[in-house]
Amino acid sequence: MKELKRLFPYLIKYKQKLLLGFLFVTISNLSSTYVPRIVGGAIDTISKGDFTMEYILLEIAKIITLVFFSGFFMFWTRRTIIVSSREIEYDLRYDMFNSIKDRSSSFYHRNPTGNLMAYATNDIPSAREFLGPAIMYSANTITTFGFALYFMFSLEPTIALVGLIPLPIVAYVTYFIGKKIHIAFKDVQSQFADLTTQAQESISGVRVVRAYTREAFESFRFASLSKDYLMKNLKLARLEAFMMPLLMVLVGLSQLSVLAYGGYLVIEGKSTLGDLTQFFIYLELLIWPVAAIGWITNLVQRGAASASRLGKLMDEESEITNTEDVDEKLMINSGEIIFKNVSHRYDSNLPFVIQDINLSIPNGTTLGIVGSVGSGKTSLINLIPRLFDAVNGKIVIDGLDIKEYSLNSLRSGIGVVSQNTFLFSDTIENNIKFARPDATLEEIINVSKKCKLHDEVLTFQEGYNTVLGERGITLSGGQKQRVAIARALLRNPKILILDDSLSAVDTSTEDFILRELKEYMKDRTTIIISHRISSLKHADNIIVLDHGKIVEQGNHENLIELKGKYSEIYNLQQIEHEIEEL
Repeated sequence: MKELKRLFPYLIKYKQKLLLGFLFVTISNLSSTYVPRIVGGAIDTISKGDFTMEYILLEIAKIITLVFFSGFFMFWTRRTIIVSSREIEYDLRYDMFNSIKDRSSSFYHRNPTGNLMAYATNDIPSAREFLGPAIMYSANTITTFGFALYFMFSLEPTIALVGLIPLPIVAYVTYFIGKKIHIAFKDVQSQFADLTTQAQESISGVRVVRAYTREAFESFRFASLSKDYLMKNLKLARLEAFMMPLLMVLVGLSQLSVLAYGGYLVIEGKSTLGDLTQFFIYLELLIWPVAAIGWITNLVQRGAASASRLGKLMDEESEITNTEDVDEKLMINSGEIIFKNVSHRYDSNLPFVIQDINLSIPNGTTLGIVGSVGSGKTSLINLIPRLFDAVNGKIVIDGLDIKEYSLNSLRSGIGVVSQNTFLFSDTIENNIKFARPDATLEEIINVSKKCKLHDEVLTFQEGYNTVLGERGITLSGGQKQRVAIARALLRNPKILILDDSLSAVDTSTEDFILRELKEYMKDRTTIIISHRISSLKHADNIIVLDHGKIVEQGNHENLIELKGKYSEIYNLQQIEHEIEEL
């Protein structure tokens, strides 16, 4: 199957272990298929009465020895092939994670978290079952069939042919039902992805669900998707359940055929009782390999479906990549940023969210950005670290197009605190030093003090070792934002971007942080996005965005004098502040 070609490089990597596994399974099955020859010969000798106790004990010793060799080498077959499949599973998980961690933001817009989790929890294990059990039992089936058929035809070709009559039917049944299993399993995997996506969203958004008393609705949605998943699994199970009994019936027909025809030859004196006994033992040896054909087919079809899904995910080219001649050693030095005729939209069918932006942000200055919801503020700053690439125009940092920097060096020189603060389920210390794992506690405390966070951390019993809940649920909204700001400062970036990251702190705390940032970023570039004019009024330059365009620009005093949109926002906020004080 062409879908399975995606897994071949992993097989090649472990070819030595796999080849050893094939050698071991060959020795194991050669030993087990030679046992009937000894049994048949012993039965013929005993039936003639020409035997001694020493002869019987010797034949028993031979059988025990062959059985021991068969079991011993089957153990090593599993130690090589199955262990290799587990190592390949590790490689698959590693490669999958690496393939998605560097993707652009648009990739995650198209692939929900639950869907990506389904690849890791369902598709990779299915691929492993093909790479391990399916390969091992395929080798077992082929070698058992090969040796058994050789010994059967060397005994009596006609009996062997009679016993093998049902095999073409076995091949057809396997092919016909296998195709249906392949389609059914792809449906199951797709439905599982939908189910995990819905579950992940409901659990992550449990506060919203409870706030709007939508528990019953979410339960109904989950039950509906689970029901669909159940029905598709039952359809798959019916196909798999039908295959195994049918194969066993065909094996039973082989035994009946051998008994009828072989018994006739024994009566006619054209064959011996020992030969007929051997045929029955060989047919018994073939029961599992024949039954395994159906199981192997299931595993192969499952593996093919999963390999196809994994291939599409892992082979998808990232929209944001390094250029071919990028200099990995090139780093941001001062942080001067220039936008030249920059326009951007997220899809060719959608309107522009950024239009004809021309803007200069000198090193050591602070730019403030204000505008209504949907005016393009976040879209604009997302273009700087290349979370998206501008459709038109270019962005220059330190005189060079940002595409001349490697993604790693570009982003390592930029500290971003997004409006949607994300914290890990880890300690406060580890959340802050995520930006710099080698940072000392003294450095962490230093940036925490700049964010007016240190004293509050000390109120926790475990201090900086306090473990936060999922997404930092232990902390308040303002504390989360300050942990995120401390994390960005610890990186010591040449460019600091704060995207509405002071919205959850009070005015006095905001003023303290901004004063500290002004000193900290003296020789660097700072961009602050905020709805609060109080966060921006001390910026060197302020731009007002409206529908992706710069409609006003200047410092606080100049923009107030313009009596335009900025002045309108400022006056409105002043009135709100006065009302709050009253």
